Amino acid sequence: MALSIGVEGFKSVESVEIELGDLTILLGPPAAGKSNILDALGIVGHLHRFKLLDKEYANNASNLEPLTLIARFQEVSQLFRYNDISKPVRIRVSGNISLNYEISYASGSLKIVVNEKPLPWDLRTLRPDPMSELQNIAKQIPLLETRLFGFDRYGLAIGTCINPQTCGLHFRLLNISNAKNTPVSVLSELGWNVPFILRRHQSVVRGINDVLREYVGEKVEVKLRRSGEVLIFDYDSEVDALGVSESIYRTLYTVLALKSSHYYAKNYGIEKKYIVLLEEPEAHVFPYFLDLIVDSIRELVKDAYVLVTTHNSLFASLLSDRVENTRVFYVYRCPGGSTCAKELDIGKMAEDVVGFEDILRKPPSEVLEKYAVSPKEIKS
Repeated sequence: MALSIGVEGFKSVESVEIELGDLTILLGPPAAGKSNILDALGIVGHLHRFKLLDKEYANNASNLEPLTLIARFQEVSQLFRYNDISKPVRIRVSGNISLNYEISYASGSLKIVVNEKPLPWDLRTLRPDPMSELQNIAKQIPLLETRLFGFDRYGLAIGTCINPQTCGLHFRLLNISNAKNTPVSVLSELGWNVPFILRRHQSVVRGINDVLREYVGEKVEVKLRRSGEVLIFDYDSEVDALGVSESIYRTLYTVLALKSSHYYAKNYGIEKKYIVLLEEPEAHVFPYFLDLIVDSIRELVKDAYVLVTTHNSLFASLLSDRVENTRVFYVYRCPGGSTCAKELDIGKMAEDVVGFEDILRKPPSEVLEKYAVSPKEIKS
């Protein structure tokens, strides 16, 4: 049975239902709310990290990625639609996994309930201890983990380190002293541990070099040191990271996220209980690197769900052509401004010789009238 996701009263979302394929693509106009759907999923699958805290984060909750960064909020009230705390936020997963989150305020206090169990956490605090009360809850609820990767979301393109949490990816790669060694088995969304994870997945560097060799010749090459640090050479001379095409770092981040996620899912036996969320992984990536990303997604969906947001019609076409059991949802603003999503009928699009570029150019009303799957046509 496929997993279904329901989100209510969350940020721009009044009510959205999405049934996942092995790969799910969210496509649509800018500012429609695709990233808010990712935020909701980032929350619903975050608690499982506490279950693996001893193995992945040295049993120290302060080593975790802050949920405030993952789901983009400072105050919990910002999670509510229009900051209206009189109506609860509900995020649910159904199908093979049954998981229900409800966030509300009662008697002047925040109340979070997961599968009818009170969650003793404000979604913000990460103490420098095991936070055993959350580990206990994590062990009592159905297993589901999500990780939300986005190069721009976390400021990984910046040319400096703002603080230990927010740092340009190339700074972590250039000097291992700028990196953290947690989590142990999977790339942190924030890129904290990139040199350590890259040592285990050297094929990522080889794949990038193969592409550079094919399209650029042997003029540019990525070198991986034994420590995990990365150097880039142009005509056999090392070049400063700031002078290197950002496409290389973006591709490395995304492909490493996918490869290490596959290892992570297999290592902990969480196949198909793990959702990898990718926010515009094709952004500012030169087209000849897209095959690396698509091939890595095609491998990962054997053991994990992948959900991608994109504005790029070429990337969406590559994914839907090469990855079986792909579902595409058109995300738009309903009358009144709330985020809505409808599955697209790919067969009808093919009959009319309409591609994703055409979909992105059409007004939402026309897309919905001609190519939205009606409820009776949706198959589980």
